[in-house]
Amino acid sequence: MIETTPGASASSDSGSAGSRRDSEPRQAQRGRRWRLWIMSAVILTLALVVVAVSIFAPDTPAPDSFFNTTPVAPLGRLRTPNAHATPLAAMLREQAETQYVNGLISHMTLDEEIGQMIMIGFAETQMDSALAYQIQQLHVGSAILYAFNIQNGPQMQALVSGMQADATTPLLIATDQEGGEVNRLASVIGLTPSAAMIGATGNTNLAHQRGLQDAQALAQLGINLDLAPVVDVLQTSGGDVQSRSFGSTPGKVTAMAGAYLSGLEQSGQVAGALKHFPGLGDVPVDPHEQLYTLNRSKAQLEAIDWAPYRALLATGQVHAIMSTHIILGAIDPTRPASLSEPVLTGILRDELGFNGVIITDGIYMHALQSYSLDQIALYAVQAGNDIICSTYSIQSTEEVIATLHNAVQSGKLSKAHIDASVRRILLLKLQLGLLHAPNFGLSGLGVK
Repeated sequence: MIETTPGASASSDSGSAGSRRDSEPRQAQRGRRWRLWIMSAVILTLALVVVAVSIFAPDTPAPDSFFNTTPVAPLGRLRTPNAHATPLAAMLREQAETQYVNGLISHMTLDEEIGQMIMIGFAETQMDSALAYQIQQLHVGSAILYAFNIQNGPQMQALVSGMQADATTPLLIATDQEGGEVNRLASVIGLTPSAAMIGATGNTNLAHQRGLQDAQALAQLGINLDLAPVVDVLQTSGGDVQSRSFGSTPGKVTAMAGAYLSGLEQSGQVAGALKHFPGLGDVPVDPHEQLYTLNRSKAQLEAIDWAPYRALLATGQVHAIMSTHIILGAIDPTRPASLSEPVLTGILRDELGFNGVIITDGIYMHALQSYSLDQIALYAVQAGNDIICSTYSIQSTEEVIATLHNAVQSGKLSKAHIDASVRRILLLKLQLGLLHAPNFGLSGLGVK
């Protein structure tokens, strides 16, 4: 099932501390697992130094001089709840934004809409014809960057500028910037503490500062979507989130992840995405390797795994959530959560009330190996995902577009379902300032 972009190797890596990859092709991890143990020893040795630097010298310049340059493109201000706005003003603003986005959708073809629902992955470090084709001709709406795409600040700025220049509708440019082992910007900003290290300090101010620092680095590179923070509540000694979790209690995870997210989104230039719903904290295996059935009761899931989601959703600052590939026996024993309507629509949308963008974890992970690409694409969208992450070649992107197009034509998916997903995606782009909307004339009502 795993493919790579023709003429390029998706397994090439920068050799940074981010070797374990969330939503990254598995072959990019093989052959380097042993490096994690060596790197872990290095990270643990430097942990106290790194944390001290984060606390006492938060403005220390990064190894790369890109912080002194102009951001890749004008970035807007992510709209968060305005304490000074009246409920009427907020409602009018939301209606005006929705009306504007609906107007954009009315002028899009079906394939242009479907393109907005695809997040591509690629092996390149600079623009080439294959990447340009997917952006220009297939109308993809977003792209994900891994460590092997990122060499230094100027290179990344040139790559992102080239991608955005080719896009009719500006792109969401995403990466997994968590810190620790999953540090996509290591070649630009150097080592950073993991979520586990930050959580161990019990210092929410430190978590907030890390969010601010990551946002500054990401925005300077033109990256506007961070697939972080991890809100898995660690309950096992195995699995894929040991150093990536802030802690083993819902309260600590909520406090630390909330502080990080607040810092990340404070400038309004970068949105975060909570992950991995419905929760990997008590999953002792890696979804990159295999599918696992979690047999917690619904009461346990609500009290532990979903508690951070419920609490953070109530703050109004959650704009995106990543779904992952595990089976919840108590909710839907037939399909992975990422492909399950009872989990994503029934729980995340209907019970938890989330109406933002849902993004799949990497669709090439071995947890989904019993499903064809066509099945993954169709089931993922039927379940409630808005963005499929990530197609890994021109052929896979074209296949996903054809699958969803045919599903609409045959009635397996309604056009209204596609419209709803694209509406959520475009609203996020609007709120990030990627879409240049008119002045809605609401400033007099206290709405920015």
